[in-house]
Amino acid sequence: MKVLIQYTETGKYRDQAWEALTVKAKGDVAAVTPSYAAQLIKEKKACLMTSDDEQVIFYS
Repeated sequence: MKVLIQYTETGKYRDQAWEALTVKAKGDVAAVTPSYAAQLIKEKKACLMTSDDEQVIFYS
């Protein structure tokens, strides 16, 4: 299970330790693991994407 986030900062990101770094621009949307989403949100590098009724958007 993954959740959708929107990057708020341009940079190089990697969801899993074994994945290659990828460049993401501010405003890009990506599906990431919930733990990585929490880390990015805490660091203010991303925000969680929610539906109109404020439900978390899951990606499987």
